Amino acid sequence: MAVDLTPRWDKFAVYLPAMQYHYASAVDNNKLIKGRDFPKDLKLTDLDFLNPTSKLWHYGYALYSAGQFTDARPKACAVTNRDRKHTTILGDSGGYQIGKGTLRGTEHLKLAKTSAEVCELWRQSGDIRKWIVLWLEANSDYAMTIDMPLWAKMPSNNKTPFHKCSIDELIQLSVENLDYIKHNARGKTKWLNVLQGMRPEDSKQWWNAVKGYRMGGWALAGNVGWRGGLENVLYYVLTMRDDNAFEKGQDWMHVLGVSQPTWAVLLTAIQRGIRQQCNNEKFRISYDSASPFQAGGRYQQVVRYPKFTKDIASWAMTMHEAPVNPIYAGTGTDYHFPYSSPVGDLLNLSHLNIRGGELQNGAYDTVSNHLLTNHNVWVYVRSFLEANELTFMQASEADKAVPQKLIDMCAFIEDILGEERWQAKLKKAKPLLEDIFSKKTAKDVVQEEEMR
Repeated sequence: MAVDLTPRWDKFAVYLPAMQYHYASAVDNNKLIKGRDFPKDLKLTDLDFLNPTSKLWHYGYALYSAGQFTDARPKACAVTNRDRKHTTILGDSGGYQIGKGTLRGTEHLKLAKTSAEVCELWRQSGDIRKWIVLWLEANSDYAMTIDMPLWAKMPSNNKTPFHKCSIDELIQLSVENLDYIKHNARGKTKWLNVLQGMRPEDSKQWWNAVKGYRMGGWALAGNVGWRGGLENVLYYVLTMRDDNAFEKGQDWMHVLGVSQPTWAVLLTAIQRGIRQQCNNEKFRISYDSASPFQAGGRYQQVVRYPKFTKDIASWAMTMHEAPVNPIYAGTGTDYHFPYSSPVGDLLNLSHLNIRGGELQNGAYDTVSNHLLTNHNVWVYVRSFLEANELTFMQASEADKAVPQKLIDMCAFIEDILGEERWQAKLKKAKPLLEDIFSKKTAKDVVQEEEMR
């Protein structure tokens, strides 16, 4: 019987693997494996972890981004054909691609010479907003609103048209996007109002401009999110709490682009504190990354479980090059895939390395990458679940396995979320808040040689 990890996440902030379309489309049918060596009694569709009938494992959460597409036309894949009773999909509106200037269909914005021209061209691009909203409503249960990221103003983003815009202009465009959603959405998804900022001043300015749009929840992006550090996240969350942002009906908060065991636990502590202090038992926090898909699909890297000792530095995902070598092609059961997961336990290296000989273009094919990706997603999901289950055991048991500083920080978070006058206490705790992260655990995944 396949393992269903979904129910075990009910009390924890939930990890959303950022599903890639090429994977989602491939595992929706079995076209790619005709005549190919594949684990016995398995089909390619068993790699669809969203499917509760998979023979391998089921996990009912994922993020899926509109930034991978150019219009709202439905494309058959594991997301579009999922069982909605057993899955929850958060749709990303493509704010990253908008901020980078890479969203397809926005190429004409690069012709603008002034910020006023950029803003006007965006306002005239109603078809872009229309298809993004339609796509999100068709594919997701929760969806992020269309934000114009303030980080577009950073020097590294000087090639994006929005680099020309002022902070005031970017915030105004984001408010106009909220109005567009408010008047054009058809009620088929719940919306998470995206919050942005680079510095405390513009973060507060953004919040004051958008906080009246209460559409189901919130999403923390840019330096408002984890990149600004734990102190900054708590400052923003407490500011939001003071403005009743977590009242019933505002039931979800997403933190974009992070997948580290320490953050997995800290976000659960924030979720626990908000549920208790804001009388909102349905409140949920989520966080995402594309790391397992990138590692398996692009870089052919295998991800490994953290060691989870009482040393906080051990709470890190690690990866190294997967066994990619044409000498394994055609070797049958001689060599087993040496890493454990539902799919890993069934894999031989001949299932991955299907091409041999000097004239072949690589030992792996796309199916090899999908097999490796499924293993990696499992390792991420299972590792964050273990991190949470270890930390939130009874205290007498948790302190046998969990770094004391992490246990203490979770207690601090839950405590400060109940404080009315919290500013001085938060400022005083700054050294402790920074000490919770090591150089290694501050990365989503660490190359193994960096661990030596």
